[in-house]
Order: sequence, then C-alpha cells, then structure tokens
Amino acid sequence: MPIFKLNGDKITELQPTTFSIERIDEAKDLQKFIINSIETVEKNLFVISSEFGDWEDSKRRIDILCLDKDANLVVVELKRTEDGGHMELQSIRYAAMVANMTFEKAVVAFQYYIEKNNLGIEDPQEAILNFLGWDEANEEEFANDVRIILVSANFSKEITTSVLWLLERDIDIKCIRIKPQKDGPNLYFDIQQIIPLPETADYQVKLREKATEQRQARRESSRDYSKFNVTIQGRTETNLNKRQTTLLTISECVKFGISPQDLMRVTGQRRWIWVDKECNTKEEFEAEKIQNVRSYDSSRWFNDDVELIIYQGKTYAFSNQHGKGTYELVKSIFTAHPELNGDIRKIEN
Repeated sequence: MPIFKLNGDKITELQPTTFSIERIDEAKDLQKFIINSIETVEKNLFVISSEFGDWEDSKRRIDILCLDKDANLVVVELKRTEDGGHMELQSIRYAAMVANMTFEKAVVAFQYYIEKNNLGIEDPQEAILNFLGWDEANEEEFANDVRIILVSANFSKEITTSVLWLLERDIDIKCIRIKPQKDGPNLYFDIQQIIPLPETADYQVKLREKATEQRQARRESSRDYSKFNVTIQGRTETNLNKRQTTLLTISECVKFGISPQDLMRVTGQRRWIWVDKECNTKEEFEAEKIQNVRSYDSSRWFNDDVELIIYQGKTYAFSNQHGKGTYELVKSIFTAHPELNGDIRKIEN
C-alpha cells in the first residue's frame, strides 16, 4: 500500500521505488539500517551479533541475532528482493543451529560483535544482564525458545503459506515488510508486520492452541500402548511396555554371552551406537567420540547409567525407537538365538 502526503490542499502519493534502484545493498546497507533501528522491526530487542556463523562445517551466517526480554534468541533474516527468496527455509535452519546456544556463548558472540564494530561497551556480560533485568546469569532460563523475524521488501505466496503453516505448529515466526518510497530526494520506509497481523494476534493464538489440541488428540488415539510378557531362560517378566520389553531383551542377551556384533546381524547395525572405552555413566559415554551416528540425540537411545552395555572394552547403547515394531524385533532375536529359550506374548486388552 502506498504512503500519501498532504500537498497543499491535495493528498498525493509518494513515489514507489526499490532497494535496487536506490542502490541499497542487502549486507552493507540494509543490515546496518535495521541494526541501528532495530525497534522498527520489533520493540525490546537487543542485538548481540551480525553475520553470526560460529559453528563447524558450515559457512552460513545469520544476518542479525538478537535477544528479547524473555531471554529468547531471535533470528532476523533480511532480503531486499520482492519475493523474499527462500528466507523462511534459511531462517529455520539458522534457528535450529543456534537453539543450543548458552548464555556464556552469547556473551562471547556479543564480545566479538563489540570489538568488530568498535561499540565501546566494556562489559558484554553486564550489558546483556542489564537488558534482561537479571542480577546474574541463569542458563536454565536462557534461550528456551528461538523466534524468527523475516524482513523483506515483499513475500511470495510460497513464503506466506509456509509461515502460516509454521505458525499453526507453534513456531514463533513473523513477516515484516519494508518498502522504500520517495518524496523527491527524501527516502522513506513503509515498515509493516503482515504476518501475523497484529490486530488478529489473540485470535490466531487461540486457533493455534485449538489446532495443537486436535493434533495431540489424533496422536493419542493412534498410539500403541501394547504390553508384553517376556520369558528368557525360564524367567518371565510381565506387563512390560515396549521400551521395557526391548531393553530387557537386549540386556539379557548380552548377559547370556551374545555379543552386540551378533545382535547387530539380527537388529541391524544402525540401531546401535558405541564408544571405544568402558563407561560407567551416561556422562562418561557422552564425553567420548560416539561411533555409528551422524548427529547424536540423547533421547533416542537407552543411555542411562544402568542401561549402557559394556562388552569387551567398549560401551554400547541400543536404540529406543521401535514403536509398533517392538514385537517383531524381539521375536526375531529369539528366533535367531534359540539358546535363550525366549518367548514374547502380547497382552490382549
């Protein structure tokens, strides 16, 4: 929508223009303008870095990284184009990459940003604490969420559709449109939040909550709560859930002398991870180089202290992600190793 001005006794439209026509560069100019006027994008943001890229094996950089008053990280992605490119996909990737940032790492990033831009701030930690209103660092309250702000001259239908879908799934993301307009030699910026519309924010929150409840209800109705009785070497454990069934079977196999390598021939190697050292605790295990996994997600493995499997100088953890395949998995192990005298029975509801 154009901006109009009062010109004598008439209302006249300002001249539309583009960042390209005005020779405003995305990295050198627009980024600087937004950083120096961050409140035009959202009030109560604190810039801790620009062109942030402190991660291994990636050259990607976040245009602007901020904190909000709730100690959430805010990824601000900029584009001067009229369609926004693929900025929503980039921003999701960036949000995931900074999701585990600690307060200490945020201070280090801010220190580097201060030095790079000669900001003259003596104590970066104190500056962040003052913004948050904290007396001291609190890692438990820091960066519990990552929010996303997309800033562009305009947004394609693909982006707006994607953003609306993400909003329905409780991803905190918004689109800010910034359009340059001219009045003779004077340049103006029409800056508006277009998604979600500010006046419909409460209504959209209610819609998201309802959609979340409906998805949860569908998941609950389709979940498998099967219970099993498992017999190994004449000893029977009853009323076991799927995870208990899997862990008992694997643990008893190793106790009986069946090696993890032998079990891998039945279960597949991808269900196992290990380290080349005997570890008595989860902490020790996770401090070592974990083999057979690209990206380690602690929640996907039997890796508590009592669940780890030590065998011939190595420590193994077995996957806990089997779902409805638990019965067939255990059955296949008992079939491959009849010496266990194993049996699994599903408890009928």
